Formats: sequence, structure tokens, C-alpha cells
Amino acid sequence: MAGIAAGSYALLRTPIDAFPDTTPVQVQINTSAPSLNPEEIEQQITLPIELALGGLPGLTNVRSISKFGLSQVVATFSDETPIVDARQYVSERLYTVELADDFARPELGPIATGLGEVFHYILYSPKGTKSLTDLRTLHDWVVRPELRKVSGVAEVNSWGGFKKEFHVVVAPELLLKYDLTLNDVFSALERNNENVGGGMITSGGQSRLVHGLGRVSSSREIGAIVISSFDGVPVHIRDIAADVKVDHELRRGAVTANGRGEVVLGLAFMLMGENSKVVTERLKESLTRVQQALPEDVAVDVVYDRTELTTEVINTVTHNLAAGGLLVVVVLFVLLGNLRAGLLVAVTIPLAMLFAAVGMYHFAIAASLLSLGAIDFGIIVDGSVVMTEANLRAISEKTRQLKRTLSRSERLETLLQSASEVATPIVYGMIIITVVFFPVLALEGIEGKMFRPMALTFIFALAGALLIALTLTPVLNYFFLPKSIVGEESRLIRWLNGNYERCLALAIRFRRYVVSGAIVMMLLAAWGASTLGGEFLPRLSEGAIVLNTIRLAGVSVDEATRYNTEIEKLLLERFPNEIRHIWSRLGTAEVATDPMGIELTDVFISLNPREMWTKAASQSELVVEMQDALDDLPGVNIVATQPIELRLNEMASGIRSDLGIKIYGDDFEQLVALSDAVQEVLTGIEGRSDVAGDQLTGQPTVQIKIDTEAVARFGLSSRDVLNFVESVGGRSVGSVYVGQRKFPLVIRLSDQHRENIDVLRETLIPTESGLRVPLGSVAKIVETEGISTIAREWGKRLIRVQANVAGRDVSSFVTEAQAAIAEKVTLPDGYLIEWGGQFENLVQAKRRFMLVVPITLLLVFVLLFFSLRNLRDVLLVYSGIPFAAVGGVFGLWLRGIPFSVSAAIGFIALSGIAVLNGQILVTAIRSRIAQGMVPDQAVKMAASDRLRPVLATAITDAVGFIPMALSTGVGAEVQRPLATVVIAGVTTSTLLTLLVLPLLYLFTAETASVEEQNA
Repeated sequence: MAGIAAGSYALLRTPIDAFPDTTPVQVQINTSAPSLNPEEIEQQITLPIELALGGLPGLTNVRSISKFGLSQVVATFSDETPIVDARQYVSERLYTVELADDFARPELGPIATGLGEVFHYILYSPKGTKSLTDLRTLHDWVVRPELRKVSGVAEVNSWGGFKKEFHVVVAPELLLKYDLTLNDVFSALERNNENVGGGMITSGGQSRLVHGLGRVSSSREIGAIVISSFDGVPVHIRDIAADVKVDHELRRGAVTANGRGEVVLGLAFMLMGENSKVVTERLKESLTRVQQALPEDVAVDVVYDRTELTTEVINTVTHNLAAGGLLVVVVLFVLLGNLRAGLLVAVTIPLAMLFAAVGMYHFAIAASLLSLGAIDFGIIVDGSVVMTEANLRAISEKTRQLKRTLSRSERLETLLQSASEVATPIVYGMIIITVVFFPVLALEGIEGKMFRPMALTFIFALAGALLIALTLTPVLNYFFLPKSIVGEESRLIRWLNGNYERCLALAIRFRRYVVSGAIVMMLLAAWGASTLGGEFLPRLSEGAIVLNTIRLAGVSVDEATRYNTEIEKLLLERFPNEIRHIWSRLGTAEVATDPMGIELTDVFISLNPREMWTKAASQSELVVEMQDALDDLPGVNIVATQPIELRLNEMASGIRSDLGIKIYGDDFEQLVALSDAVQEVLTGIEGRSDVAGDQLTGQPTVQIKIDTEAVARFGLSSRDVLNFVESVGGRSVGSVYVGQRKFPLVIRLSDQHRENIDVLRETLIPTESGLRVPLGSVAKIVETEGISTIAREWGKRLIRVQANVAGRDVSSFVTEAQAAIAEKVTLPDGYLIEWGGQFENLVQAKRRFMLVVPITLLLVFVLLFFSLRNLRDVLLVYSGIPFAAVGGVFGLWLRGIPFSVSAAIGFIALSGIAVLNGQILVTAIRSRIAQGMVPDQAVKMAASDRLRPVLATAITDAVGFIPMALSTGVGAEVQRPLATVVIAGVTTSTLLTLLVLPLLYLFTAETASVEEQNA
């Protein structure tokens, strides 16, 4: 009862999530410099930060992105480094970085992981009565603060809309009229927009605070600020400005939704280690409350809710576990031939799961698709099946022998004797099944984080099942099995025994042919294994799609948003029954967790339940249909992925696709040329999909290069000229407080200076001598193509070529691609190519398995030797492992499933199952020989007696995985290879145990007899 209580307590408090979090320990460092181009960002911000991070404890990788107005450096640490320590290390180093005074200080990204982006919602005005500035202001000052109060939230991000600013739009011709410069305007606004404290005045025993008020709070007050006087008349800001108004900052991002145009997107990030289901529910409740504070003409729609995916995945897991458990109970009842016995064995399932829940709670393992989805109740009950079958058979034999009901003491003695006979094989068998999961525990990186929770949960459940089989099961059998069992075995068991005895006799008669056939099957399986191909993991269906669209660099925000709206309308028109919400986000959010350029857009699509679909039967088919629908759109390259997959891949390696090819070098033009050559090679390989390269160049740029001689000749300084250049985009000179809200105060030139280079070139700049000099006379203004993005890793520039693989396995695709690129692409000196993405994870997992699996198999061999104490018998039992693998290979081949880490874990589980059944049979044969039987008779009798427990354990192991093998629910893709391997492998393993193993035993017995006679 104490165990049930502890398990129930742990189960109720175990966090729930869709998938294990595979994000490495990372710290993002974001630095904003709104007016700088990528090369200046790299030189003045990114490089100093990268150099400062060198040598940090546990640091494994540093990569960076330098884009217009933004630097992001990502420091990755070893998994053993606590995230708090990693952030502390980085913070301390950032204090040593010296940046220009007009740059914002570097800021650390939120303490969130790849699974942290749990909640998306949009704000819009259905009637169009609220502007994008109004919507963004409402989100930043009403919605966002409330959601950030929610416990477990790391950050609430704003994306899209217009961020409100107060703009002084300077007219250069008016500056000239009043003989003023931009420095005069900057100084006037900075000096006339502040409040001060004057301490305290004490008079007549009373104290009064002194507060000096000089801060402006409206456009009218800004316009009334005096700059200087001209002919004795005050000159105000409004006198030299084309306008003083509320405007917005230069846009680096935008969001559209549902084909209706622009909206404001809110993204909530969960703190690392929190329960996503609980946090998301809290966010929904908080958003419902805050909606009441919004104007009636503002609507809020939740477009992405992680609880929906979590619920779907848990439903898949629950369905598979429930169906598997029911099948196991039915098989137990049929094979044991006794309802009570079947139910007594079935008790092991919930008790073992409660035991597993205690372990999950203690080790902070979330209940997810992988931690629970791979548990097979058939394997869990193996020990109790063997124990109950032995007890049942012993009571039946003793009852027939005495021809009466057993007394309590006789019943107890019979149960103890039968339990002791099978206790050793049960203990060693279950320990061996546990040991074979050690390679999974030894996995590192993404594959380790993905599958270690599954292995640990399985081990916890097996430990509980073993404890129950050795202690509780005999006790329950003593109290609840029938008092006497005098009837004959069921008709099914008699039929199975009769047919099995005939098959075994036939196999013994043609033993050489049977054994030769088994060897041929193993050889065929070895050949088949070499043709399977490989992938890291099957793609998990998330019930949502992300289409990454890539346009030419230099596209404007307005053009990109217009095009995104057209894509949304097209997809909604073509797939009305499949799409629930569709929204597109381009560029970068306020907190740059996902830095993109304006040329990049993520089109998010949340889907309706599959029963509503009419255009496709699966998500993969739907993706193909959508890509076909968008193929005719000009100037757009589209790559398909999913929300969680996108974030995990990007945070882990910066690569969004199945395959990433990193090309390292210094020269941008050379990198682009190599990227084009690699893409050309990839497009000629079968199975390639969504081939795309980073756009490093092609950004239209206006360069204004100061002529130092001309500047000196006219009595100007470079700063005088640069003030005008900076004011094209806008220069912040303070803040405007409106109530409790704070908005930037910005000086900029008029829109015509932003839109027309000739106007900019003819802009007159005042000099100290009174001359008016056109900007074009002191600076060279040219249009050119510049750098759009600079990516770096470990201090080296790089360009990435990414591709998805469709219709074939990743491993064979990469092998072919590597050979083709090595043949057709020549790398200059100093340039390197690295292969990453999912393929890199598969290679790492294979390398780890090749090291750990042989050690584990050796450990299994040692355990078997301690159990059987006979080298010949150990080798016989050990032969079950390769024969079980035969079925696993054939199963994957027949279903067209490539080898993956999921399938590898199926093979690992198979080796333990095969050893358990082989050990049961060999132990029984040895017991009969010890009683004086000749080997031939001992083999036949032992095989007949152990038919039922062998079948019971084998069939329950297989049927427990049948729902997983056939499931089409969300997340079932990762379970399918594992279940297929186990079901097919158990089939061939059982054939070996029942037919080939007895023959091998006879072969070895005959050989030993001949050797003794010769001696």
C-alpha cells in the first residue's frame, strides 16, 4: 500500500510534455545597433563578444549571426553545465566587452529551450478601427505585462505591428534658414526633456519634496521646445521640422495572419524545466482575463497552443498502452487457461507503472511520447508470467499426484518449490533485459536526451516488475489461485502441444537441414541489413507545419507582407478543411530569439483534426500537396518543417533541415560560389527536397563614403556629415513618457530622403563659414550590393546549404552526396566542408553504439555464465540474439522502414527477450538431464513443458507492441520502427527457442558424448 501511495503521489506530480527536450545548454547574447550594416555589426560587436567568451568552463561551441541592426552570439555548453552557471559565466565576461557608447548593452536571451515556445496569439482589429501602432502599444503595455506575471514564463515576445515613437522630422532647408545644424537640434531636445529632483525643503516643521519638471509628453510640447533665437525671435523645434508626430521605428519584422493582412503576434516562452501543460494553461487563463481590459474593437486569437499537441501525443500513448495492455491480458488468459491466473499476472502492469512513476518523479523525467510510448507491458509481465505458470503447473501436478485438494502447508510448499526453480532464470533474465538498455543510457547529445528518458523509465518499470514477480506474485498466487487444479489443460494448449511435438520431432529428424536453414536466414538478414539505409529519427508529426520561404535579399517589409498575405489566401483557398490558422512572421521579433532577415519568412500552419481533412491522409502527404500548390509562385524558395522541429534544430546547430552542409572560409564571393556549386550537385541526387543556401550577399546598399579632403576644405567634421547619414534612419535623443508608458524620441529626415537618393545627394549641410555644401560634394554616394548576413562558428565565417530528404533514407542520400561533391566541387585552400543536421546525430549515435553495444553484450554473456555455469549452455542461449535480429531486419525491410536510433533500441530490447526465453528452456533441459533422462528425451519433455511459458512471454512481448506498430496517431512515427523490430524479432526468436535451440542442444550433447567415448 505504501508503494501504491508513493507511486500515485509521483504520478500526479510528474510533468507532461509532447517530446523530450533535446536542446543543449545555451546562452543567447543579443545586441541591438539599429542603424549598422552586417559588416559593421560583425566588426564592432560580434567579434569582441566572441573573443570575450573564449575559454569559458564547459564551452563547446560559439556561433553567431550578424545582420542589419542585430548581433546574436550563441554560446553552447556541455550538458553537465547548469544553465545558471553558464549564464553567470557569460555575464561576467560581457562586463569586459567595450562597445561604442551609442550601442545598447548586450542582453542575454530568455532562459528557455527549444520546447519553450509554447504559446502564440495574435492581436488584430476586426473592423480595422485600430492601427498597427495602437495594436502594438496595447500588446506591449497591457497584454504582455500581464502574461509575464504568469509563473513559469521566461519571456513574452512581441512581433510585428508598429512600435510607437515620437518623431521630429527635420527639414534641412529650414535648418539652413535659421543657420542651425543637426547638433543644435540634438542638444536642444536632450537639454529640454528631463525631470530632476531638488531634494527637500524644510520650513515651519514641515518637509516638502522639490521636484523639477521639464519633461515633454506630447508632440505639441516637443514642437514648443526652443532651439535658439534668430534675429531676436525664438526658434522652436516646430520651426525647423517638417512635422512633429507619432510614428514608428524602422521595421525589422512583421506578421500577417489568415489572409487578412498585418497583425501583432505575441509569443510566450516557458522557463527551462517547467511543465509545459501547466504553464500553457496558466497563460490561457491570464489571456482570457486580460482580454476584458482591451477595447471592444480589438480581438485576440490563440493560434498555437502546446497543450493541444501534448494532449494529442498523450492520447496516442494512452491508446497504445491501453490497447497493448488489453491484448496482453487476453493472451495471458488464453495461454494460461485460467482467468484468475491471467488477472493475477495483469496486476503487475499498474504496480510496475507506479514504480516507474516514482523513478520518473525522482529523476525529473517528463511523461512524454518517448518516456512512456516505448513501454511494452508484455515485457513488464514476463517475470510474473513465468512465476505464475510455474506455480499453476506445480499445483496441477501435485493435485493429480495426490488425487486430492492440497492442504495449506502442501500448497505453500509446492508454491515455494516451483517458485525457487524459476527464480534464478527470472532474476537473471530480467536483469539481462535491464542491462541491454545500458547502451541507450550511454548515448550523448541530442540522441541521449531523446532516448535516455525512455530507457530509464523502462528500467524503473522492469525493476518494479522483478520485485513484484519475486515477492507479490507468489503471495497472490497462494491466496487466489484455485485450491485444486485437476482438470486437463485447455483444448488450445493441448492442440498447441500436439502440433509442437510433431514439429519438433520432424525438426529433430531433419536437424541438419533446419540448422542450415537458420544459418541461411541469418546470412540473408545480414545482407538485408546492409540495404536498409538509415536516418536519425522518423519525422514526428506535430499537427502543425512551418513553411520557410526564402526571397531575394533586399525585399521591402511592405512587399514581403503583401506576398505573405497572398500565400495565406492561396493555401486557405486550396486547403479550407485542413487549415485552422495560418500566420506568417518575417524578420526579427523585439527579443531576437530567432534572428531572420526581411527576406526570410516562417509561415506557420495549425491544422484541424485529421478526420476533417479531404486533401491528404497524412501530414507528410499534406506538406507535399501544399508545396505543389506554391510551386508556381515566382521568386520564392520554400522549405517545409514543423514548429518544435524548427526550434530544436536551429538551437542545436543553426540548421533547420534534415541535412546541413557547412562551408567555412573568409571571402563572401567564394563562399557563395561554393554554395551554388554544392546546391547544383544536390539537385541532381534522387530524394533531394527543399535545397536552399544561406543568402550572404545581394543586399542592395547605399554607401555614403566621406571625402576627408573635401570635408576639411569646407570646415566640416566627419561627424557633421555622419549626423545627416544617421538621421536618414533616425537617431534617438531621449524618451517621452505618456503616463506610465515610455516611448523613444527620434530625430530623422523626411521620407523623401529615405526614398530618393538624388534628394539625399543634394541635401545641403551648413558649415561654420556659412557655406551650404551638398552632401554629394563631401561624400561619395553609390548604390551597390552588400552583405545581408554574416554567419560564424568558432570564429570562422561560413555559409550553409540545407536540404530535406524525401522518398529515401538520409544515410544513403548523404553517402551519395558526399561522393558527388568530392568529385565535382573543388575547395580552395583554407576552405572546409562539414556535414551536419540529423545525419550528424545519426553518425554520433552509431559511433556510440559501436563502442557500448559490444561491452553490453559481453556483460550479458558474463551474467548468463553466472546463471548457467556452463559455457556450452551460455553459447546456446546466446545464439538467440542474432536469430532475433533476423526477424527485426526482415520486419524493417518488409515495411520499408530505414534503420534509425528508434529501430536500434528495438534490437537492444530484442536481445534481452531472446536471452530470457532461451534461458528458461535450457534450464528446464538441464533439470531433466539431472533427473537421469537421456538428452533426446530431456529435450523433448522440457520443450513440451516450457511451451506455454515461452509462448506466453513471447506472444505478450509481441502483442504489447502491436498497437504501436499500427498506430497512426500524432507522434506514432517514432514508435513504429521500435515496435516493428520487436514484433518481427520475437517471432524468429521464438522459432529459435522452440525448434532450433533444442536441435543445437542435441548437437552439442552428441558431440560431447563422442568426445567422452573417444577419451
